[in-house]
Amino acid sequence: MKITYISEYFPYTGEGDITGGVEARCFNVAKRLSTKHDITVITSWKTGQKRRHNIGKINILRVGQHHNYTNEGNFVSRLKFSIAAYKTAKKLKANIVEGYNFISYLPAYYAGKKINAKKIATYHEVWQGEWIKNKGLVGLLGELWEKWILSLKWDKIISVSKFTANKLIQNNIPRNKISVIYNGINLKDYISEEKKYRNPTIISISRLTPKKRVDDLIKAVYLVKKQIPNIKLIIIGKGNELNNLQKLVSKYRLKENIHFTGYVENYEEVIKMLKKSHILCLPSVLEGFGIVLAEAMAAQTPYICSDIKVLKEVSQNQKGGLIFKQKNYKDLTNKILFLLKNKKLYLQKEKECKIASKKYDWNKITKDILEVYNK
Repeated sequence: MKITYISEYFPYTGEGDITGGVEARCFNVAKRLSTKHDITVITSWKTGQKRRHNIGKINILRVGQHHNYTNEGNFVSRLKFSIAAYKTAKKLKANIVEGYNFISYLPAYYAGKKINAKKIATYHEVWQGEWIKNKGLVGLLGELWEKWILSLKWDKIISVSKFTANKLIQNNIPRNKISVIYNGINLKDYISEEKKYRNPTIISISRLTPKKRVDDLIKAVYLVKKQIPNIKLIIIGKGNELNNLQKLVSKYRLKENIHFTGYVENYEEVIKMLKKSHILCLPSVLEGFGIVLAEAMAAQTPYICSDIKVLKEVSQNQKGGLIFKQKNYKDLTNKILFLLKNKKLYLQKEKECKIASKKYDWNKITKDILEVYNK
């Protein structure tokens, strides 16, 4: 089978240089399918990179002008990538053309239509009616772009969660056109044993944006410290909220308790820190999936997450962790204290993590995706 993937971002080496969940999904699926199928990935290009290269058996084409990684704005650069991706994809022979992220759906659809290939989108989040609330006035462009995407006659949309699938159905996508296949993790990356940090430690792994609500976690740590003075918080990630979060840490005099690492390039180091921590916390109010919950499960590190619908789904109804009321840092405080002080509960959640993580194995997920292709 000849498959063309279009993904705005794709690793250059495959050795720990993956920047997000969409990219991780595309890479891991492409890597596994490329052992028996002809896989080409069309992605963006940065100055200094080769235009054509391979990672294993994956053929990679980097198109368009220099394009930096971004999750905010940069509309002109992203639009230019989309056009360049379409122009390249329509020249390739393929049985399937699949778009992997929001900016790649339109070029995937129209290239697939041009070459008479099956047209597929892997859909992570539906924001129809919410773009302006989530992004401000610039969100109007996203609203129009997504409306266009959802009006097209896709052969299949692969949704990464039931939550997203239900939102697609609400936007008039026929139920029989949707398959739900979760995001995954490499379970073998989490086999090594790591000794827990000496002090009780919470870890946060996310982009530092307002919707991630890391400020709620900092406020919770301030309250937890009153009962557990040696509590620690490691914040991994970068984003436009960094300065505000650092000011909050100063305000609450938590510099001895909270450490900002910035973006950690080597994900093996992230896994080590995750395994050594006592709790993973995800207070976010906006997620397409929440892959860090699955990663925490694999690391056998109990988690605490907000009660948004998609995180309830991914957590499998609190298997391996606890859920708190979103935007409620006092409830988050209570959940942290409850988990850290109740040894029996903590050991139970560790055991649940190991079992629950098996649902998110990339090998299983890739088999499910191939089944969709074959049908």
